[in-house]
Amino acid sequence: MLLNKPNIILLTIDTLRADRLGCYGHPGQLTPNLDRLASGGVRFEQAITGGSWTQAAFPVLLTSTYASMYGGCLGPLSPERPSPIEALTEAGYATGGFSTTPLLSKTFGYQRGFLYFKDLIPGESDPLLRQVKGGQRLLRSPLMHRLFGLFGQRIRPACLYANAEEVTDEVCHWLDGVNEPFFVWAHYMDVHWPYHREKTLSSPEDIAQAWRDLSHLHAANWNGAPISEAQKRHYIQLYEEALRYTDAQIGRLLDYLERSGQAANTVIVVVADHGEEFLEHGRWGHWENNLHDEVLRVPLIVRIPSRPGGEIVSRQVRTLDIMPTLLELGGCPRLEKCEGESLLPVIAGSGNTYAGDVSISEMWREEWHIIAVRTEEFKFIWDSKRPEQPELFRLPTDPDEKTNVASQFAERMQAFQAIVDRHRERGRQTAPTAQVAPPDLDANVVARLRDLGYME
Repeated sequence: MLLNKPNIILLTIDTLRADRLGCYGHPGQLTPNLDRLASGGVRFEQAITGGSWTQAAFPVLLTSTYASMYGGCLGPLSPERPSPIEALTEAGYATGGFSTTPLLSKTFGYQRGFLYFKDLIPGESDPLLRQVKGGQRLLRSPLMHRLFGLFGQRIRPACLYANAEEVTDEVCHWLDGVNEPFFVWAHYMDVHWPYHREKTLSSPEDIAQAWRDLSHLHAANWNGAPISEAQKRHYIQLYEEALRYTDAQIGRLLDYLERSGQAANTVIVVVADHGEEFLEHGRWGHWENNLHDEVLRVPLIVRIPSRPGGEIVSRQVRTLDIMPTLLELGGCPRLEKCEGESLLPVIAGSGNTYAGDVSISEMWREEWHIIAVRTEEFKFIWDSKRPEQPELFRLPTDPDEKTNVASQFAERMQAFQAIVDRHRERGRQTAPTAQVAPPDLDANVVARLRDLGYME
């Protein structure tokens, strides 16, 4: 029935900054496989995510609706949101999903629409010593790990997520057993802090350092502990090593597609849910209240076999538009509730009426809402905690978003505020009649979310 339909693979990389990829200008040769993919596909220079952290970004990515719609993004996905995955399944696609974080798991409703869905969540628990008074201090000592080693013990931090090798293995194994056409979504977590590849930790010094890093990053994010220049270099080095590793594993998947003969009919999309701040605005990580471009501007690479490689789209686009694009490539009609639109006219150079020239990104909590409205010239940030003091940054002359020029552009400010007001009203209009019950999280999941920085 679908002989001419392309296969589709959507690879999402948590916390990946655009400026760390070679194809986006990084000189470190960290990402030869992603660069190779970009050279054979379309690279988007200004792809803007709809959310500043995972829970806010993924409803935008996978359902083409905003975080604050349908009751918000903190609990399970509302069944009232559209499901492009479901549409692909109904159209005859074999659909497989591979999640590596509790926030995108069955617990939060992300299996919806998939014929096959696997939560790749490690079952490791924290060592008991971490729960004992003074135990964390011992875990941060190389001497103690030398002593543990005498008894054959290697007490490293528990793995917080399945690594990129495991994800690629699972995807390839599933693909071995399905017929074309297929749709795959796989989420890679390795460049998410604390960045360590726990299974590779062997020396007492490395294990102790990993425990120190875990403690320090938690203190920095929740208690404002300072990060020195040496610590910054150390964390960036870990981040880049994790990216190099992730790139190699994605390279294995690309090689698999070539060997199996499927590459010639497979659309591949690589995108990050959000970026990562390296102290550009005084914090580390992807704190939910950072809506600056180090977090919002993400890499987006799309390889469409029928198109020539090496194309670059310089105009602004939105992650909101990814699933409508894939639906069109898969021959499916656009879903009525989707807020985004297909990027295919933009890629073809004919997207004159494309709405993504104005993008909306959010931090949404029940008691706190921040909205960023971005154009290629301006970034407007409205914060519900100080609604009368929105900020405006002029991006061509201030790409680092350091100087608030709100007082200089009164008419622009009014126009941006009107966009914010309409967006907030859209959230109210889509509020469900009944709230979805919050998920019941066990102790191991809570501990993992805490170490990932999502809980204090």
